[in-house]
Formats: sequence, C-alpha cells, structure tokens
Amino acid sequence: MENIHRGNKRVLVVDSGDLFFKFSADSDGEKALMKGKIIGRAYRQMGAAAVNVGCLDLLQGLDFLRQESAQGLPLLSANLLDPATKAPIFPPYLIKDVGGLRIAFVGVLPPESGPEISPAIRAANEGKILIGDPIDAAREAVQKIQGKADLIVLLSDLGLPKDQMLTKAVPGIHFILGGHEGRFTRKGIQAGMTHIFQSSYKGMYVGQLQLVLGNPGNPFKDEGEVQYLEERIDGLNLHIRGLEGAKKRQPGKDNSSLDRSIQEVTRQRNALQEELKRAKEIGIQGNRFLFKLEALERNFPENEDVMKWIMGAGIDKD
Repeated sequence: MENIHRGNKRVLVVDSGDLFFKFSADSDGEKALMKGKIIGRAYRQMGAAAVNVGCLDLLQGLDFLRQESAQGLPLLSANLLDPATKAPIFPPYLIKDVGGLRIAFVGVLPPESGPEISPAIRAANEGKILIGDPIDAAREAVQKIQGKADLIVLLSDLGLPKDQMLTKAVPGIHFILGGHEGRFTRKGIQAGMTHIFQSSYKGMYVGQLQLVLGNPGNPFKDEGEVQYLEERIDGLNLHIRGLEGAKKRQPGKDNSSLDRSIQEVTRQRNALQEELKRAKEIGIQGNRFLFKLEALERNFPENEDVMKWIMGAGIDKD
C-alpha cells in the first residue's frame, strides 16, 4: 500500500474507523495500546489522508487518540464532541486536492455501540467525550463543504442500515465507505445518488475505489456493471444445468416442480441477458467508478519496517 501510494499522487489512503482496537472483556490494555501505536505509526508512514474515529477506537481513551493526532495522524469526526463546548474534538471534515479535484472526507460514529461496548467506552472516556447525532453532524458538515469540494465521501462507522438512513436525510454525499459490520461487498449499494461500500473485517481486504470525474454535478455510473451482470448470468446458467441434471436423474417421475424452477431461472437469466446487452450498447461514459476488494495477505507483501516494529514490541501479528 505504501509503495502504491508513493508511486501515484492521485491515490489516497483512508480508513472508515475501528482501526486501532478490538473489544474483549479480558483484553490486556497495555498490549492493546502497543498495537494501537504500531498501527498509527504504519498509517502515518503510508501517508494516510483521513482516518475516521470509530467506536472501538475509543476503548483505550481519548488521550491516546489525541496523541496520535498530535503526531500527524489525520483523525476526523463530525460527531465526537467536547462535552463542555459541544465542538468537534477532531476536524469534522478534511478536503484533499488530487490532481485539481477537491475531495472532502467527513467522519461519523454511532452514539451507541451495543450493551457491552458502550459501557466500556464510557468508562474509558468519563466526562471527556460527547457523541452527537451522526445525521445532524453529517448534514452540518456537508453544508459547510458545499462550494469548497467537487466530491464528498463519508467515512462511516455506523453500519449499512444507518448509512442508508443517513443518505435519505443528507443529500450531497457521493460515496460512503464503511466497515463497522464487516460486510463483504463486491458491488456497491446505491441509495439515491449515493453509493455505499464496505470492505469486510479485520483488515482482510482493502477496498479500491477508482474514480473518473468529468462533471461534478452529474451522477456516477458503475464501471463494473457489465462484469457483475456476466457473473450473475454465469451463476444462473450453472443453476439451470444443475436442475436439468436433477431432472435427468429422475426419469419417469413427476418433474413438474423442477420444470417450473427451470422456467423461472431461465426467465431471470434471459432478463439479465437483455440488461447486459443494453449495458454494453450504452457503454460507460462521464462520471464513473470501479470498486474492487483486494485480499491484503495475498496481494500485498508484508512491510519490513512494520514487521520490525511488531517484533521489537514483542507482540503477535494478527
């Protein structure tokens, strides 16, 4: 990732949150902090452009995050507030210029994180934080960004259902990058004009969102649509062959149920083939994107510096 980033000034590395810690009732706090510091150091070395504060990032207390921010890690959060002033503790948004394209990143986290995690967060941050409503915070941030950026990306730790609710309440967001639920999404979910992606869990995959922007005011089209349709058609063809094979293995039996299934799956396959034909004829022009998930362990080599830090700290790689 570091080499890819350094070799291309039009690549930005961002994180949607829950980066530093994982929840465990019997976790070793000192060991967790050591791991967190190594992760922060690695992200600084990669030159990360924006890192959203997720709920799990608060498990070791706000002071740790303040230290990481002071050392240059670009933490942001629109709804992690100072209880006294009600002002954001970290920048609510960051704007990056990439080849003349102004990309704004906004960060939000959930007010509640479950019956076990929420008490642990409160205990680690007693009186130091207030988590505001993410929709109100996102709306305020987007309003402030208007006219200052060509593209707005929300880094979200809310989870997919709440992301979808937010898009209805806050127009103007082009993409949402999330990961709170650990969903594996090869194809984005569209909600209005917003496209939502998640990149699985535990850092197993890195999501790559490739963008081509012509007119910032126009909607984005999915450049991978043809590939998705072809994969779905292949799957239905395989299903049809399986049903036909089952029918052949039962000669003389009443196969009316199998016949109906074959007819229905064939209907679905034919409809997708028509959709594929139209997609190929129209082509993809104007604003477009391509989202891919890359398996980190398989496609990216271990960074020697980071491995030395892990070994020097005497902790296990996970």
